[in-house]
Amino acid sequence: MHFRFNLPEVFPGEGPTGDSSGGTTRMDATMPSTIHTVAFEEGRRLASDPNICAVGYGTKLRGGAPAALGSLIYYVREKIGSREELEARGTWIVPESVEGFGTDVVPMGRIVRATADRAVPTGRRGTRVAAPLIGGPATTALGASVGGPGGYGTVGGLCFDNTTNNVSNLPLLLSNAHVWGLAASTEVIQPVTASAIFGAGVSPAAAGGPLQLVQTRLLPALTAPIAFANAVAQTYLITGGESDPLSDGQAATTVPATTRTDGEQVTITAPGAGLAPAGRRLSPAVSWTYQRRSTTAVLQTASSGSRTVTKLLAARRLFTNAASYTSGQTVSLYAELIPAAGGAPALTSAHLPLVYLYPLPAGDRIIPRVLRPTARQTPTTVTAQFTGFPAPARAGIATLPFTVAGSFTVDSDGTGTFQAANVGTLPAGTLALALPSTAVRLFVPPSTQVIIDIDRRAASSFAAQAVNSAGDSVGTVSIPAPGSNGRTLVTVAASEIVEIRLTGSASAVLYGVTSNRASPETSPPLSYAGNVPVSSLATGKWAASLFVQAMDSGFPESANVVETANGQAALIADCQFTVA
Repeated sequence: MHFRFNLPEVFPGEGPTGDSSGGTTRMDATMPSTIHTVAFEEGRRLASDPNICAVGYGTKLRGGAPAALGSLIYYVREKIGSREELEARGTWIVPESVEGFGTDVVPMGRIVRATADRAVPTGRRGTRVAAPLIGGPATTALGASVGGPGGYGTVGGLCFDNTTNNVSNLPLLLSNAHVWGLAASTEVIQPVTASAIFGAGVSPAAAGGPLQLVQTRLLPALTAPIAFANAVAQTYLITGGESDPLSDGQAATTVPATTRTDGEQVTITAPGAGLAPAGRRLSPAVSWTYQRRSTTAVLQTASSGSRTVTKLLAARRLFTNAASYTSGQTVSLYAELIPAAGGAPALTSAHLPLVYLYPLPAGDRIIPRVLRPTARQTPTTVTAQFTGFPAPARAGIATLPFTVAGSFTVDSDGTGTFQAANVGTLPAGTLALALPSTAVRLFVPPSTQVIIDIDRRAASSFAAQAVNSAGDSVGTVSIPAPGSNGRTLVTVAASEIVEIRLTGSASAVLYGVTSNRASPETSPPLSYAGNVPVSSLATGKWAASLFVQAMDSGFPESANVVETANGQAALIADCQFTVA
């Protein structure tokens, strides 16, 4: 996989003085006369002009309406009417055309080039939201679902009242309707990174039938951004995140203060990462080369090595204050975060928790909520469980994956066998599952303790390992000796568990699984809370997923997607509730 970025850097007021005769000095006599190259050369030639700020290209406007396409745009501090005054001020007189391209003159007022030693325009970014919003980090609105695909995006630009053209007026920010929606007085926040793949539920595979995959049902409102979200995550993971090749290359190829940099190029070579759920840790071998083109030389440097994302949370949890709600009530949301070593600081102000609520199974609507820091609470332990595999399970070959109770999925590249209980009892109409010889992945609701009811007497070297949402192996395992009926309650505990990986489980028989979720830590996690009125939610079953970002960088800290053995992905629903 190759990424290539060409980054021109041309700043008014820098570099050698241009030819005041009005002629054009080309960088390369063989370069074709395209409008962007002419604009580039004009910008360099007029860099020291006292009135011309910059040169670009675009559409010429007259009375606010397009008058000519493909024009060179000369941005000036002020529009001067007479030729005599232009000559007196020593500024170049813009002709009707330059090298065959029409021209336009646009007054800009006095502008100043941004430099790295200036103060950050918004001040310190340690607040809950950026105030005011700035360009760069993505933004979203906290109202009802927007009309188009997306729900997040970037600030398009800074605007002012075009009737007065007075930059001292209160500025306005511009973005798209699919980013902020059309409703007035809706709170707008940033940063929000496109870091999520949204899905809802899985389809069970029929026993004895042909191989089926776990299929995610994508939220219709977010079908279009899914590929973009994966691309953002995958590019960040592959290029390293911790080491920006652009800034590293610039630092390694310093030039004298009097030398001008005309352009930069970064070429990144890395293996395709395949399915790259947002936030999932990857360690691909990456090499990149950097080239700086200056007025005196072409400088370059290179780097290679593995890249590892280290800033994911150690654990995250989301609770509601009830399992079901009726009209007039409020859904209270409570989240707990445990930052990872080397990540964002263990301060509530350093993290931005954002909750997306959506109805199941349709997923045709999203209600976003930002959670605010709060005192630690003691949520009631949440328990989900099943004993025995109900229909469509039937005695015979079990083609995996198989989903139970809507929250548990048994997955493997091999096939198992559904059978009657050979020890103990099971609820009527259910079966036990003899596991295959290949590794088994047991997906569970987000848990802090998982208890597996299993007969492992015929299994050799049986082991169970918990995995969190980032794909890290976590937790402690207790595997006692089989009880009087040959079944064992294998217990796994950790701050966050979304998957249990079973090895050496050939011929072991699985009877059931219990998932508990509470707050097991003795030291307090970071705590956040928020709420949403039931009146804004339709009746039915709802799910909520917690997304966390580092406040200063906007990078995702939470991995919200699990990947099955068959390569399919499903969103982690951190909690579910019902609206009556």
